[in-house]
Amino acid sequence: MSTRKMFERINWYKKEYVHDNYSRIVEPFKNYERISKKKMLEEIYKVYDNPENIVDICMTKELKFLKMLLDSKTDMDDLCSEKYSWERKTLCDKFLIQDNFHDVFIPDEIVDKVKEAFHYVNWTTARKLDDLNEILVGYCKTQGTVLLYTAASIASAITGISEDDIITHMFHNKVFHYYVYGYSKEIEDIEKDVPVLVCQDYYALEEDLAEQRKKQGLAGVIPLDVNMFRTIFYHDFDIHNKKVKKMLDEIQKLPFFWNSALDSILYFALLNIDREPLKESFRRVPALQNIDLTKFFKVLDEAMDEMPSGALNGFTPNQAKSMKIEHEKLEYEKLASYEKQEDACLSKRDADLFYKIYFGLLDYTNQKYHIKEHFKIYRKKHINPYDLQNIIDKFWKNKDSIVTDFCTENPYHFNEEELDITNEFQKGFRDLVIIAKFEKEYTAVMTQNKVYMIKGVNANIDEIISYQDLPEPVMTSIIPFKNYLIYDGLLNSFPVKMGDGFTKAVAEDYEKSMKYYHL
Repeated sequence: MSTRKMFERINWYKKEYVHDNYSRIVEPFKNYERISKKKMLEEIYKVYDNPENIVDICMTKELKFLKMLLDSKTDMDDLCSEKYSWERKTLCDKFLIQDNFHDVFIPDEIVDKVKEAFHYVNWTTARKLDDLNEILVGYCKTQGTVLLYTAASIASAITGISEDDIITHMFHNKVFHYYVYGYSKEIEDIEKDVPVLVCQDYYALEEDLAEQRKKQGLAGVIPLDVNMFRTIFYHDFDIHNKKVKKMLDEIQKLPFFWNSALDSILYFALLNIDREPLKESFRRVPALQNIDLTKFFKVLDEAMDEMPSGALNGFTPNQAKSMKIEHEKLEYEKLASYEKQEDACLSKRDADLFYKIYFGLLDYTNQKYHIKEHFKIYRKKHINPYDLQNIIDKFWKNKDSIVTDFCTENPYHFNEEELDITNEFQKGFRDLVIIAKFEKEYTAVMTQNKVYMIKGVNANIDEIISYQDLPEPVMTSIIPFKNYLIYDGLLNSFPVKMGDGFTKAVAEDYEKSMKYYHL
């Protein structure tokens, strides 16, 4: 009889395979070069010395399969059937079972721990965790890499579980960690140390994916297809998609070890790159060299066009094509409706007056709150706007008291008209707004429930921001000035693609919203 001890079989496994799974189970883990296969297995089984860890690293399907293995009455032929192929593969990867095709068993070293583990199983809780992991991991597989907070937001929208609870789950759940690796990464144009999730299967492709995402990444909200996420969790492919299922059926008819080709198909789909090298790899297979693969390649292309791509931020190539057509239509409509602005800013005299008053208020704010010592603003020219940021923020947080005190003290000896204009600043506000449209004499900016028609200060705003970039979210200040609304001369934009769905929604809201020319 063959041995049922895992330690006596460990040399049957490639070191790369052992390390891949060891690094998912053991925390912290050692680098590939610094640890042997036997030592990795010892460390894995140390984790399983706590039976609760066996429960925590298994899905319900896996636990039920282990329970059937422990039942001497279970039909072995049934356990070895295609019906349980997923359970057998994942439990083998976790070194919880051995699969000898017609003989599946739990290794002697841990069989007692597996038996003990069932004292800790709460099946209701386990199923709830399954539901969340299927969605989270399935979503991560469609993306390859994703920001942790984005994944939490998506899962919260689907499940109704709070984002904080989902984040806690992602930090501590062993099943999730087995499939998804999390770490902090510096993201260009966002901030340092952003928590990122990487699907373990695609870890080696992270840099390639980042490069392709820069080239191909799409802005927009992907359809939240829960069934697709669940299916991809278990099968890697959405087998409920008819074209994908047809491809999987057809590849199994080809006379070669087709399982090895599935990873390559997934990688090319993830990166959405030229498929010719993938097809060439099929042509080079000796068993396929005398077979006409034309029809299969057509089926393959149709299937891959339906597969979500991380390079496309989770959209499929077919969805990307539709989005491109829609985008070109919106760009044409945008061009057709654009009329270059004329007289959409203050006169030179009024612009000078505005800056006299605003810089007077900012200088007063700086002195009052001691923000920047020996920094003069009033009547000063060519000031870097970024040097004023902290002072501007302080002013708008305390504008009512600052304006009142300023007008009472009148430190710069404003005349009565200038003081009246200054006092109106109390009606202004600073907020995130959306530059929605350029009219001939005004720029339309939207808040959550209103559209304000504003003037530029020294220049028409369409000379500062292109109509092609609209709608554009910006942080700015809206201020009543004489008979107009203006902004404060500073538009802090954000390096975020909003997508065509956002463009359409803004256009629709703009058309049906009342326009305000005064506060």
